[in-house]
Amino acid sequence: MNIGEGVNITLIDLPIDNLPGFHHFLSSWLIVDKTLDRVSLVDVGPASTVPVLVKNIEELGISKLDLILLTHVHLDHSGGLGQLLEVFGSARVLVHPKGKKHLVNPDRLWKSSVDVLGDVALAYGRPIPVSESCFLPEDVGLDRIAKIETPGHASHHYSFLYDLGLKVLFAGEAAGTYYKRGFAYPGISDGTFILRPATPPKFYLDSALSSIKELKALDAGIMCYAHFGYTDEVNKFLDLEERQLLHWNDLICDYLSDHQGLPVDPEDVACYLIERDPLLSDFSDLPEDIKIREMGNILSSINGFLDYLSKTI
Repeated sequence: MNIGEGVNITLIDLPIDNLPGFHHFLSSWLIVDKTLDRVSLVDVGPASTVPVLVKNIEELGISKLDLILLTHVHLDHSGGLGQLLEVFGSARVLVHPKGKKHLVNPDRLWKSSVDVLGDVALAYGRPIPVSESCFLPEDVGLDRIAKIETPGHASHHYSFLYDLGLKVLFAGEAAGTYYKRGFAYPGISDGTFILRPATPPKFYLDSALSSIKELKALDAGIMCYAHFGYTDEVNKFLDLEERQLLHWNDLICDYLSDHQGLPVDPEDVACYLIERDPLLSDFSDLPEDIKIREMGNILSSINGFLDYLSKTI
């Protein structure tokens, strides 16, 4: 996308061939700002996709990175940082201070990721340590770029606003995940889409809703999702995600009430939600590989809600 005089944004797909459906899912956003002579990257993806990322950057004629903006430090967003800095050593990194320590010493991040994600974490690859000298101070000022604290998906989540008059919002997973038919999955591009919450443990509904309110107030013209793509109907999709979070909360509460005293089966909850959430109505038409991927993510989001509700009900 050309979003202003001298500024171009490119979505880079980061597929993982040995994981079913892991294409049109992981991404980085490259921002080339010729006016400021600055090349920025929003999120780097996992360690295993760094060769794909570097190849795509170099094929665009880019030989340097100046700035890396990390929305959060989950492996699929930050895991390749150390390896990428071995190629683009002059780049400097902006990340939430709560997440920085897990990049300097990724042992705990790696262990917890393997415990939660299992084979997916192994396919993402192990992150390597990043030197303290690579990070920008928390209070740094950056031309045209504002960072916004948007906890909910993670306590250490930033969204970034690139302001050229036209405001471009890089929302990470604070606004959920968005898949457009004909772009993120096969089919006729007729405006049909899937919108899904991204609410893994530890999830807090109030924080997620407050973050969406913060994003609405920015009045952005374009919103770029980490998973996967973008929309120019920003407030519409922020409203949809807000309503979806509340709808999931109500549906899961109803499910728990109907099954009081019985063991909770997250897969049964997933079927219950898919049948009742209109924003998941295209789920049954997904190719089998993407369906497998998305069912895993839906289960993770359900577990986040169940953990949250166990502390509030």
